[in-house]
Amino acid sequence: MKIPTYRGTSHVSINMTPMIDVTFLLIIFFLVSSHLAKQENFIELALPTSNSGLMDANDRPTLTIQVLETGQYRVGSQDIVLDQVRRAIQQRNSEDADPVRIRIRTDKKTPYEFIASLLRICALTGNSDVVFAVYEEEVG
Repeated sequence: MKIPTYRGTSHVSINMTPMIDVTFLLIIFFLVSSHLAKQENFIELALPTSNSGLMDANDRPTLTIQVLETGQYRVGSQDIVLDQVRRAIQQRNSEDADPVRIRIRTDKKTPYEFIASLLRICALTGNSDVVFAVYEEEVG
């Protein structure tokens, strides 16, 4: 059997449009995700130091609550009161099958009474997985 030859169709091209679309989508994704990660650590806090502890390598959904020295609570970039903290935790718990992990970022000068109130709310909402953000103490 003779192999057909097509004369005049020697030009082969690759359509780059889908590849460019995917590239731009990836760029947008990384820009948005890095912006959200920066929002969480927006406030400069003098975190406490610790000489023991583990790096948090868990991939569970986490709700970060920041407690300022003045007793002000913040979730993301929004200042909220303690009752709104409880509602935010309950809302995140209703979205997932397991209770959400609570990550507390607090200044080392924050009075314990503000942290104790937050821990009490975590216990009342059924969140026993609570972690604290700290700096690792440098061994000199």
